[in-house]
Amino acid sequence: MMIRRIMGLGATTALAVTPLAVAATPADAGTSAAANCSRLASATTISAAAYADRLVRAWGSGDTATANCYASTATARTLNGQATPGGIHWRRVSTEGAAGTIYVTYHDDARGGNLTIGVQNVGLRAADGWHAAYTAKFSGEPQAWNAVQWSDNLVRAWGRGDTKWTAYYATPAAAQALRKVAATGGSHWTRTGAEGAAGTTYVTYRNDITRHTLVIGVSNVGLSQGDAHAAYTVRYH
Repeated sequence: MMIRRIMGLGATTALAVTPLAVAATPADAGTSAAANCSRLASATTISAAAYADRLVRAWGSGDTATANCYASTATARTLNGQATPGGIHWRRVSTEGAAGTIYVTYHDDARGGNLTIGVQNVGLRAADGWHAAYTAKFSGEPQAWNAVQWSDNLVRAWGRGDTKWTAYYATPAAAQALRKVAATGGSHWTRTGAEGAAGTTYVTYRNDITRHTLVIGVSNVGLSQGDAHAAYTVRYH
């Protein structure tokens, strides 16, 4: 199958992070999916790249109602299965066409990896223009972690002396705090608890040998936006 690059659309494009959502009211609960989509700007004439941009922005900001207008059921399932929300750091890097489909690829500047959205070309869309993004594929994108898993990964990386991944999971200040404890944290840390407060999840570990305690603070907001370095505070005693 021959792939052709769509001229004028292949340039690197940073997505604006302003959500497209319109705040829902109680009356919206009973509206149909079609009525929900009708509140948005027309999608019948915009380019496939702009169409995919709208989807990625909506998914990235957690605007499920808007994302469901642009995505097919299968595409929405794939996106939400990776992360909800998808984060704000997706940057369009290429647009290619093949057999009536435009494939729009984005790079995750926070975590690495790519996402390719397949959009039916304008002439193949349904009359209302919705659900034309019918395929989504991730490549090289790290798994989405919750705050406790994120903290566990940091402690494992620090424990084995892996400075690259320690620096990925932690802010520079947090990584430095861990290095002050030890360059290699060791394998004897057991998670003993986790609690949330003011947008942060604090995960506590106890060293089975020294009995010292380590508390990692992970930013829930940063994690939800796809940020690296979500672990931003370390307490050791």
